[in-house]
Amino acid sequence: MTSPANLDLVLAGGGHSHCLALRMLAMDPIPGLRITLVSPDPLSAYSGMLPGLIAGHYRLEDTHVDLYRLCLATGTRFIQAAVTRIDTAQRRLFLSDGSQLDYDWLSLDVGATPDLSPLGQAVPEQVVPVKPVSDFYSRWRRWLAESDETSLAVVGAGAGGTEMVLAIAEYLRQQQKSTSLSLISGSDLLPGFPHRVRKKMQARLDAYGIRLQPNTVVENQHGTLVANGKPVEADQVLWCTGVRGIGLFENSDLACDERGFVKIHDTLQSHSDSRVFAAGDCAAFPRPLPKAGVYAVRQAKTLAANLRAAIQGHPLQPYRPQTRFLSLLSAGGKDAVASRGGALSLSGGWVWRWKDRIDRAFMDKFQDQLPTMAPPQPDPHALHCAGCGAKVGSDALSEALSTLQPHLNPGIDAGVDTADDAAVIDWPADQRLVQSLDFFPAFIDDPYLFGRIAALHSLSDLYAMNARPHSALANITLNWHHPRLQGRDLQRLMAGAVEELNQAGCTLVGGHTTEGPQMAAGFTVNGAALPANIWQKSGARPGDAIVLTKPLGSGVQLAAMMHGGKLHGDWLATTFDTLLKSNGDARDALQHQPVNACTDITGFGLLGHLLEICQQSDVSMALETDKIPLLPGTLSLIENGVASSLSEANRQSLMQCRWSNAVSDMLLTALCDPQTSGGLLFCLAQETLTTSLQKMADNGVMGTVIGKVLVKDGENPEAIYLQ
Repeated sequence: MTSPANLDLVLAGGGHSHCLALRMLAMDPIPGLRITLVSPDPLSAYSGMLPGLIAGHYRLEDTHVDLYRLCLATGTRFIQAAVTRIDTAQRRLFLSDGSQLDYDWLSLDVGATPDLSPLGQAVPEQVVPVKPVSDFYSRWRRWLAESDETSLAVVGAGAGGTEMVLAIAEYLRQQQKSTSLSLISGSDLLPGFPHRVRKKMQARLDAYGIRLQPNTVVENQHGTLVANGKPVEADQVLWCTGVRGIGLFENSDLACDERGFVKIHDTLQSHSDSRVFAAGDCAAFPRPLPKAGVYAVRQAKTLAANLRAAIQGHPLQPYRPQTRFLSLLSAGGKDAVASRGGALSLSGGWVWRWKDRIDRAFMDKFQDQLPTMAPPQPDPHALHCAGCGAKVGSDALSEALSTLQPHLNPGIDAGVDTADDAAVIDWPADQRLVQSLDFFPAFIDDPYLFGRIAALHSLSDLYAMNARPHSALANITLNWHHPRLQGRDLQRLMAGAVEELNQAGCTLVGGHTTEGPQMAAGFTVNGAALPANIWQKSGARPGDAIVLTKPLGSGVQLAAMMHGGKLHGDWLATTFDTLLKSNGDARDALQHQPVNACTDITGFGLLGHLLEICQQSDVSMALETDKIPLLPGTLSLIENGVASSLSEANRQSLMQCRWSNAVSDMLLTALCDPQTSGGLLFCLAQETLTTSLQKMADNGVMGTVIGKVLVKDGENPEAIYLQ
C-alpha cells in the first residue's frame, strides 16, 4: 500500500549520487512526493571496488548496489529501463521498453560513455570499452570463459586504466595464466598525481611484467589499431581513456557543453530547465571537474538538499567541490597506494586494508544499514470516495487512454472507440467462445510492467485451451493519488497491457476503473476455438511425456520483495524476463499438433495443477525432480525462509504424492510454489514428442521433459511419484 501523492520526482540513472541522495530523501520523506528510480540495470557498480572485483578480491554482491533492494527499502518505485529521450516541454521521458514516463521534477545521474571518436566510425573489434562500468564485469567474465587469447592491452594510464591493468594482472597470476599485458597512454603514467605515487605504481607495473607505453597515440588505420604508427599487438584492447556525454543528450533540448555533458549551475540545476538537476559524470559543472566517483559521492548531499528545497519552494545551496581529497589506488594484489595532494604518499598492504574498510563502509549503507523508511505524509486535502464515487475521474481516464491504439479484430461492433456502455461482439457460429477472468493486486509498483504481466497472465488460460485471443475487458484499480498522477499510472498500465494484447491479436473493447489503497488489475479475456481443437485436462494417457515450458519459482522470488534484505535484484530481473514470455509462442507451436492434455501453471503450483490433470484424466504421474527447471536463486531463498503466502496451502498437494529422501523439503516447496504468468504444461504422446519439442524450439520455447504419465494404481492414494 502506498501513500497518496501529488508530485512525481524521477531519478534517471543509478549512479553514486542518486543512490546516496535517495537514501537521504527517504530518511525524511517529502509530503505528497512520489519518487521513481529508472535504471537499465538492477545492480549499480561501485567504481571504487571494481578493480578488486576484477582481481578476485570481492564477490559481485560486495561491489554492486542492489537497486531493487534500495528502492524497496526507501519506498521508491523502480523501473528497469534506459531513458532514450527527454521532452522537457512535456516533462516526459521516453524509455527503452517503449513506454513513457511523466515527471514534475527530474534528476539525471546516467554516467558517461567512452569517447571512441579517435578511432573513427568503424571501431576495431578488438576494442572493448570499460564503460559503462555496470556491465563490464559480465563482459570480462565472458571473455575469460570464451577466450584463449594470450595478449591484452589497456589504453589509458590514468587512475582507472592503471588500476584495471594491475587488477587483471593479479587475476591472471592467481589463475597461473601466461598473458602479455601492456598499458598504453597518450601521456605519462598517472598524469596529475605526485611523482612519488607514479614511482610506486610504476614499481607495481614492473613487478607484474606490464609493459608501459607512454606518450603513445592510438589510431585506427583502415580497421587496424596502431600505436605511434605500429600495429597494437594485443588480441583484446580495453579502452579506459576519455569520456563524453551519452547519446540521450544529443537529441534533447538540455543545454550541453562541447563534450555532450549537461550544463549545470552550482546548485546542480540545468542551465535550460530549473526543474532538471544533474550530478555525477553526466554533469558539466561551472568549473570543470575530473570524472571521478569522489565528486559524485560528495554531490549527493547537495543534490538531496536542493531537490527537497526546490520541491518545497525554499532557497537552494551551492555545491562546493573539494579541492583536495584522499586518493587510494588499488595496486593489483591486496596492496594500495595512498595520496592526498602532494604532501602524502603511502603504500602497502595496510593501505589496501584501510581502503577496504572505507569501501565496505560505503557499501554497507546499501546492505546491512538500509533501514525501513517511513512513507511520506499524504496530501491533507485529498478526498477519496467509495462505491461508484471511487471511479477515476473522466478527464484523467480520457487523457490516459487517448494515446492507446488497440488492435482491432473483425466482428466488434462497439468497443473502446465508441464510448458505449458495453461492448458488442459478433461471434462466429462455428467457433466456441472460451472465456476467462483474472484479477490480482500489483506485486510491483511499475504500472507498465505490471500491466504487461497482468495481461499475459490472463491470456494464458486461453492458450492452455488452444484458443485464439479475440477481445478483452479491463478492470483496473489505481492508488489514491492526485488525478494527474492517476492518469500517468493508468496510461502506463494500459500501455503495457495493450502492448501484450496487441501482440496476441486481442482487442481491448472496454473496461472499468476505480481507485483504492493499492493498484490492481485484471482482464476478462475472450478466445475463439474450433470444438475439435480445444485442449483440456482430461485427455492425458499412460506413457505420455510431461513437458514444462517455463522454470518455477516466481512466487518465491516475488515474496522475497517483501523480505527486503533477502531480495536479489539480478534474480528478480531474470524472474521478470520469464514472466514476460508469452505462452502464446508455445500454443502457436503446437496448435496443430496432437496434445492429449494441457494446463497453465499458476496459483496452485506445479503439483496442484498436475493433480488436476490426474483427477480429470484418471491417471498417475512420475516426475524426475532433477529435470524440473527453477529460476536462479529459488532454492537459496527458500532455504533462507522465503515462501509465498499461498505456499503452505498448496503443500496440501503433497498428501497425494510420494517421494524418497533424495527430494529435499526446499524442492518440495518449489514444486508447490504459486506462479504468476507461469508456463504451460503439456502431456504429449511419445511418438510426437520429438517433433513437438522441435516445433517449440523453432518458436523460441524451451520445452523440458520433466516426467511421464502412469496408469493409475487403484490401491494407492498417491497420484504423483517424485523421483
